[in-house]
Amino acid sequence: MLRDPIRTLAALALLGSALLGLSAQAQAQTRPNLVVMGEDADEDSVPRGNRIFQRVIAELSETMNLRGYNVYDETAVAMGITQANRVRRRDAELIEVARAVQNPPLDVVAVFQVYASASKSAYSDIVRPEVRIPGRLLNVRTGQSLGAFEVAGLQLPPLPQGCDRECLLERVGAEAKSIAADVATALTAKLDGVIAPRRAAEAGAPLNTLPPALPGAEPPPAAAAAGESCGGLPTAYVVRLTGFSPQEVQAAEEYMAAFRCYEHHRPVRSGGATAEYWYETRSDSARLGRNLRLMLEHMSAPGQVQFSGNTFVISRVATR
Repeated sequence: MLRDPIRTLAALALLGSALLGLSAQAQAQTRPNLVVMGEDADEDSVPRGNRIFQRVIAELSETMNLRGYNVYDETAVAMGITQANRVRRRDAELIEVARAVQNPPLDVVAVFQVYASASKSAYSDIVRPEVRIPGRLLNVRTGQSLGAFEVAGLQLPPLPQGCDRECLLERVGAEAKSIAADVATALTAKLDGVIAPRRAAEAGAPLNTLPPALPGAEPPPAAAAAGESCGGLPTAYVVRLTGFSPQEVQAAEEYMAAFRCYEHHRPVRSGGATAEYWYETRSDSARLGRNLRLMLEHMSAPGQVQFSGNTFVISRVATR
């Protein structure tokens, strides 16, 4: 008589372990794809290609990589669509390049500048290097600022007597590398705070209710369990509905507000047969697309879901 209960408990234990593993794996996959890019449009900044610049970008990338982020090399992912050795680039060009990269899709761009110089003391022949590195994080899709940090004003060791250009580049490069590690640590801490898991009840999603199905539709799926956490980069998408009736648009809007990890949505444009929304969520594009397809299924509304960039287009397929 006890054999079946024991087997049941063992099976539940194994299932729980598997679910914990899947939950940990899902949490690990919420880390955004990141690219580190240098802005050198200012003539006073260290240009791209300089060895000081290269040491800084390498240190920034390595520190963020060790903190668990998926860091991609700009040259490797963008060499097929833009010239790889361009210098003196403004931030507008950097953002456009990051948005143009499709494989892999980039979520965050870390933009930095390097200012390096050496000044002679007014009272002696001692020469001290000066390095300043400001950095900032931008959401590639929305342009939202996710944080900024700058290291400057440090009292760096003086340069040795007779320090030539080679000596200057090496000494300043070594100091810049150390400063870059501090900047990267601060930026990743800011990004950790942005993508920190939130309980679904705090995300604004109505967890206990879902909109009623339209006449003839199947019952809607169960809402997310209360207290379920939502981790990931807050991302905004454009969701465009075409060919739906006003009643179907209303139902679709209620469904989208009930999706797990929903943050906020705002109507952008609405017409007789078209409705467009600015939709903010902590879900990734794959989960959101899957939810939208399930939404059509439960509404018994034949349609198609297309996705490109940060835009979802949901088209109602008219039938006789």
